[in-house]
Amino acid sequence: MRDKRARQLQECAEKIEQFQEQIKSFSIRIEEVRDVIAGIEKEINESGASVANLRENIRVRKLILDITKVQAEIDSYDMEEAAKSRRNFDDRYNNEKQRETDLQSKV
Repeated sequence: MRDKRARQLQECAEKIEQFQEQIKSFSIRIEEVRDVIAGIEKEINESGASVANLRENIRVRKLILDITKVQAEIDSYDMEEAAKSRRNFDDRYNNEKQRETDLQSKV
């Protein structure tokens, strides 16, 4: 009977030791899996930053293209004719404004 209990105690101690080894093994495997997950998350975050950078580059290129188009449109205008028209407007506006003032004072 004592031998049986001593043997059971020894078996129980061996099982405890086996389970402790399994727990250590599982802990190591869990840490390895966590490292893999961290690597994957880092890669995902970096790819998100890359996508944002690419979108920003596309936006900047579109803006440059728009600026180029607007500059070409501005360059296509005849600035001398515009200045001449502006001077003509200023001259006529002052005369017409004076005439309006005179008419209002007569009324």
